[in-house]
Amino acid sequence: MIIAGKAERVQQTGTGSVELNGVDYARLDLQAELRVDETIKGRSAPVSFTFSYSTPAIDSVGNVAEGGLAPNTYRVVFLKKTATGYAFVSPYYPSIPSASKSCGPNWQVQLGEDAYHKVLQRLLDLLCTDSTPEEKQPALFDLNWNEDSSAAPFLRAALNLPDVKSNPTLRISIVSDLLHWRDLSVLPLAEEDLFDRSAKSPFYPKSNLVLAISSLEPHTSIPLLARVLKSPEPEERVAAARFLEYTNSETALDILLSALDDPDREVQFAVMQSLGNLTGQHYWRPNTGTTESDPHWVSCIQHWREFGEQRNADRTKSR
Repeated sequence: MIIAGKAERVQQTGTGSVELNGVDYARLDLQAELRVDETIKGRSAPVSFTFSYSTPAIDSVGNVAEGGLAPNTYRVVFLKKTATGYAFVSPYYPSIPSASKSCGPNWQVQLGEDAYHKVLQRLLDLLCTDSTPEEKQPALFDLNWNEDSSAAPFLRAALNLPDVKSNPTLRISIVSDLLHWRDLSVLPLAEEDLFDRSAKSPFYPKSNLVLAISSLEPHTSIPLLARVLKSPEPEERVAAARFLEYTNSETALDILLSALDDPDREVQFAVMQSLGNLTGQHYWRPNTGTTESDPHWVSCIQHWREFGEQRNADRTKSR
């Protein structure tokens, strides 16, 4: 069963414990009361729908997860029938954020009528209704790059909304999704968000943007990643060094080698990790806890310097 509605009340009904691999976890037993606006899939639920759950709970493969519902939130909830009532399909993902109303009749993009697209529509409606940025952001985080590409037309339209335009985190998240789905029309926006220092935004959406760029064709992705690798922000350079590996391109080797002497140790570490993975020379990747004074770190740096010198010499001979 999939239902959409507001969790009007969540109250504790008891306590206990749950055991996993010999470890006892404190357990809370709760009862949730939902005001159901729509049954998206399954037998029609009553307007006032009550069910009980425990947190943490054990999923179908024996893992402990702490999924639940917060009161006064509007959600799409995924339930399964049990011998005693209903339970979350997964305690990891019991529900997703949802809008209580649609974007309206003038909104230019509508998705399908099957259960999957109805759920996706509910999620995306948060972007075009009067929800807060704090409500909109989780909706974007819940999109799956591998499965939800049908949301692309909706997201393209959402980029024109004032609330999205004025919020760098929302805008970068949408641009990242669209780039991963090969929509190159948003590349100018990606460049603006990456290289315009007056556009302030937290690092984590920028990291996703760099990751999305790395999934593009090398002739598009590598020049942009090379520019990010020269960013004044070390964490942005780390992201570029990490994700250059994903281009699986010979050209990426020279870009990475140019950053081998970066003044930031984390950047150097990411550079050598990517060089080792791209070339299959895994021995020459320093370990996570390695310091600059560690002999293996020094050996790795020297190895990649010699590797770069040999590449240059081979190119000179072939001319």
